[in-house]
Amino acid sequence: MKPNFLLLLSLCISLNMMAQNITNEQRATAEFLSSKTTPVFKGYKNTMGSIYANKEFQTGSVYKDGTLVASNVALRYNVQAEEIEMKANTNTTVANVIKTSENISVRILNDDFVYLISPDKNQKAGYFKVIAEGGKLTVYKKIIKDFIEGKESANSYSRDVPDTFKEKEQLYIVSAAGSLTKLPKGKTKREKLLVSQQNQMSSYIQTNNLNLRKEKDFNKALDYFNAL
Repeated sequence: MKPNFLLLLSLCISLNMMAQNITNEQRATAEFLSSKTTPVFKGYKNTMGSIYANKEFQTGSVYKDGTLVASNVALRYNVQAEEIEMKANTNTTVANVIKTSENISVRILNDDFVYLISPDKNQKAGYFKVIAEGGKLTVYKKIIKDFIEGKESANSYSRDVPDTFKEKEQLYIVSAAGSLTKLPKGKTKREKLLVSQQNQMSSYIQTNNLNLRKEKDFNKALDYFNAL
């Protein structure tokens, strides 16, 4: 009789722990998923380009206040709708949508995306890709998808021009004070951002033959600047 009682007690404890784990998982999911779902869209027919940063779902993670809340999930960024979609499995035809909140961020493969309020009145709030992050200056990249309507050929010697989603990029910086502004394109204006360590930076830029108009070179200079 006693072994049966112990077995029953062990079973009850196991079931209770399973129920607790399910509850915790549901609670964690509710912290970063909105109530919205969207069909898994594969793209417009006869259209060049895509409304997505990458039209395929890729492995990623979700963070809330810097803490990992979901890992190894399928994510993709819908640039046009400013939404991060999450798919439960490869066969599902419906995707969940991550909550748009400044305290929720995602990593898709090796790219980190944060949700920010844009300072540009002509541009709605949305996701920015983290390019460089540091104590003095942080750089974000805004991906933009412009829709360009196609044209029918005027005669038999030319071809139809299909509708196209053209991708553009705009870099932004965040200062230590927290202001978010567009990164200037000119070399001199970019050098002025590094003025607090001007002597060291000028020497570093010249020694490494960096062209601050180039994103790669500017990011290299910025990493050095933030490390000073």
